[in-house]
Amino acid sequence: MALGKLGLHKPALDTLSVALRRKKDRSAALLTAIRYERALAYQALNNNSRYRTDLETLYAEAPDYRDVAERLGV
Repeated sequence: MALGKLGLHKPALDTLSVALRRKKDRSAALLTAIRYERALAYQALNNNSRYRTDLETLYAEAPDYRDVAERLGV
């Protein structure tokens, strides 16, 4: 999150993607937050297909999470 807020979207994306690979012993809430932040990094990098894919995955798992439904237009 900090890297994204600094405008360092590519390093943020790389870090978040690595973080999502490890699921053992991580709470569902943490994984959801990581996926959401990764979606925002994709958006900032104009990778709209990956942005949408992460949001759709989030919506399937947690439709009420933050503004996911609004971002998807549902």
